[in-house]
Amino acid sequence: MIQTSVSVIIPAYNVAHCVGSAIESTLDQSLAPVEIIVVDDASTDGTADVVAGIAKIHASVKLIRKPVNEGVAAARNTGIESATADWIAILDSDDRYLPDRLKYLVSAAEEHQLDFAADNFYNYDLYAKKIVGIAIPPSMIGASLQLDRYDYVRNCMTSMAGGVDFGLLKPIVRRNFLQATGVRYRGDVRHGEDFIFYLNALVLRAKFAVFPEAHYIYTQRVGSLSGKHSTLTRTKVDFSAVEAESRRLADSELTRNDSKLSELLVLRSDKMKAASKFFDFRAAVSDGRLMYAARRVLLDGEVRGCAVAAIQYKLKKRWNGLRRNSL
Repeated sequence: MIQTSVSVIIPAYNVAHCVGSAIESTLDQSLAPVEIIVVDDASTDGTADVVAGIAKIHASVKLIRKPVNEGVAAARNTGIESATADWIAILDSDDRYLPDRLKYLVSAAEEHQLDFAADNFYNYDLYAKKIVGIAIPPSMIGASLQLDRYDYVRNCMTSMAGGVDFGLLKPIVRRNFLQATGVRYRGDVRHGEDFIFYLNALVLRAKFAVFPEAHYIYTQRVGSLSGKHSTLTRTKVDFSAVEAESRRLADSELTRNDSKLSELLVLRSDKMKAASKFFDFRAAVSDGRLMYAARRVLLDGEVRGCAVAAIQYKLKKRWNGLRRNSL
């Protein structure tokens, strides 16, 4: 008999303004989750009140209030320990599911006997109020894309200049796999926690596949059309922290007797270091610190290379858009 029960976990911290939309998108699923666990990470706004109000109407919505803020990874672990369904699905509080997401993923996961099953996702620009594109070219995935630890890290180098970052995927996870292996989010990590969680699972031979249809709407931290920071999310990626963690993983128990994985993690660390420099440059341009930005481009080849790649990518997108409109 096919297992179809799903627990959805939503970590929440000071998101009273958007958590309701996230919850509603799970309530609208064609495959209804048996429980929607919202873990309030010691919010100081009205987040818990919003969730409690929805829970009074919908019995599947459960609120867990943490007394101390410990970050999104620890909040997800709290949700995992409380989950009871066959599958666990994560939803960030500033994102949304499309109505058939859980049905699509559970069907695919059961058919392929997977431990992790991820769909593609749409990028959403909050200020432009529109979906601005699909994250992974469906042609790259095909009917399905099976991942091992090496494939995964290769596709987590950077999302700059049209790159694909599989670390942004939000797969459903078979709860039995987590119970058997003990894999959890690193509670002390506040940046790049998804990457580490998935990599640990893949090292332990998790069966992980990505499917081409997009049913997850990801709110961009910086809108690719508007160029503005999202007001829904309070988090900003700390590339320096991600860089340091990748370098630590490259020389850890995780990579013992696996030089190939270690080399890929070092390469990822180098890519994140370049990304950190580039975003510092871009912030300087946005803030009007043009002399500083100019010095960064002139004196740092990594910044210059990233800037050129970004310009080329934008020109290519604009050219392709003009071609489509002329047809």
